[in-house]
Amino acid sequence: MKLDAPIATSVVFENEDVRVWEQTVPAGSEIPRHEHRNDYYLINVRGKGPIAVTFHDGSGGKLGDQIVYEPVPGRADFVPKGHIETAVNQGEEYRAILVELKN
Repeated sequence: MKLDAPIATSVVFENEDVRVWEQTVPAGSEIPRHEHRNDYYLINVRGKGPIAVTFHDGSGGKLGDQIVYEPVPGRADFVPKGHIETAVNQGEEYRAILVELKN
């Protein structure tokens, strides 16, 4: 399956070291299938989910095939690369900043 979906809503900054994304996921919306090819920090801005995440092609590793992510506004989570996933926001509008580490 082709993975055309971006990992977040839009790129707001990029240089040779990082790519910074803004993420907005309306209540009840799905984040289409996408692949995280770089480690990144997920900085939670607004919304507490829950967000139901499905990992594809065995990419969830120790997490298994599905998790329920409950973001905490103001917290930054480190996420290692390699996940191929789709997600559904089961709560209010969710907003975050993703900072991909390119090196």
